[in-house]
Amino acid sequence: MRQLNEAIEQVTTYIRGIWIHRRYALITAWLACILGWYIVHQLPPVYQAESKLYVETQTMLEPLLKGIAIRNNPDQEIKLLARTLLSRPNLKKIARETDLDIEAVNDKQYEKLIDTLTENIKISSSGRENIYVISYHNRSPQLALKVVQATLNTFVENRLGTSRADSKGAEKFLSEQIAEYETRLIEAERKLSEFKKNKMFMMPSAESNYYVRLGVEKQNLEAATLELKQLETQLQLARTRLDPASKNGNNAVPIDFVTPFDERIAALNTSLDNLLIKFTENHPDVVESKRLLGFLKQQRADMLAELAAGEQNIGTANEYVQQLKLNISALESQAASAKVKVDAYTQKVAEFESKLSQIPQIEAEFTGLNRDYEINRAQYEALLTRREAAELARKADVSEQDVQFRVIDPPRVPIAPSGPKRLMLYSLVLLIGCGLGIMVAFIRSQISPTLISVSQLKTISEIPVFGFVSHTNKPQLVRNMRVHFIYFMLLTGTLVAIYAMIMVSELFFGGTAETISRVFK
Repeated sequence: MRQLNEAIEQVTTYIRGIWIHRRYALITAWLACILGWYIVHQLPPVYQAESKLYVETQTMLEPLLKGIAIRNNPDQEIKLLARTLLSRPNLKKIARETDLDIEAVNDKQYEKLIDTLTENIKISSSGRENIYVISYHNRSPQLALKVVQATLNTFVENRLGTSRADSKGAEKFLSEQIAEYETRLIEAERKLSEFKKNKMFMMPSAESNYYVRLGVEKQNLEAATLELKQLETQLQLARTRLDPASKNGNNAVPIDFVTPFDERIAALNTSLDNLLIKFTENHPDVVESKRLLGFLKQQRADMLAELAAGEQNIGTANEYVQQLKLNISALESQAASAKVKVDAYTQKVAEFESKLSQIPQIEAEFTGLNRDYEINRAQYEALLTRREAAELARKADVSEQDVQFRVIDPPRVPIAPSGPKRLMLYSLVLLIGCGLGIMVAFIRSQISPTLISVSQLKTISEIPVFGFVSHTNKPQLVRNMRVHFIYFMLLTGTLVAIYAMIMVSELFFGGTAETISRVFK
């Protein structure tokens, strides 16, 4: 509590010191206000031109070309263009179009001109609505209008120029890559074709690989060998039948001796079995077949008996022997053919087995060549697809339906100047002048302090204070203080009155209602 009282007393002391030296505050305020108001009054009028532009990025082409053409995000492109619109190349272009560069006689002035354009050209966006406001203020309303119009044109032209340049650059790059991959693809096709020509029978095919074909050849060899053995057995049996006496040493007929009736008897047995499946034993066809079968069996038995007794008919025997010889000749021919097939399969299997050690290397080489070919072909087709998509996107850009610019508010300059905001500046000058006056009075009170209370004397001196004596001529002192207060109030009131007159003059004679609304907005 004591510290708070001391702080309040200290602040009170400062205020009393300022009040005692109020003449310095008053003089300073007058000088600062008069000088500031004169400077504000001499400020030239400034005209602000502005334009509103709406960029429509959502068109019918967007859903139609989705997944077909390569499309950039138009919203991001427009935002990037807006952020880079005030780059030095664009500002130089604006300066040339508005003839501002003519005023710069040297490089220093030209750089200053570019910096001034950077500071004064303002671009603001409303966010999701894609509405951009371009504004510029200058003393000349015609120049401000020209700068805004040039900035607006640069904004639109940069979007179209960037889009077309990007499309041409992309198509050029894709064409170069397509030509390169086409060369690679032709070379890969040539290598793969030569490989197939030289090692066609050893490379893996779509149906089977080398090992499967080797297995097939081995199976063919086994089948041919088995067929040869069967033919050789049949040939040996036929030769045995041709000369039964040489095998048995007498006229006995072998049990498996084949007669001319055996083939007909076998066929008739098969036919009889089929008839019994369909009909009964009393069916005429069945009865006739049984009768004929019995007759043939009897004929066979008689022939075997005649051969066994050595009483066979010489003509019949000669005919039978001749048939056996023909059968032997046919079997020998078939056996020879089978032997040739066995030899061919044996040679092929040996050739396959001799090259088994080369198969892994050949298959690896073929796999590598095929992989390179497929990679180059896939990249080539993908690049072709992308070039078509880029071409479609470029045509969409040329159609001017991709992004549309609509000028909501064309560049214009109001009749009344938009600045400077003199009403606010006059008020600011008054506040600054009063603040400077109070600061000067405070500094003066600290430089030459005046004791105004016993507590202040106790603070600055260690000498004990036992009492104080009032002024002896108090009425005269009070009268002087009143006179000084009246002077102070008159001068302060005069300063405020001058401020009021300036404000009223500015309101009624210095601008229109639109200017006033701009000031207080």
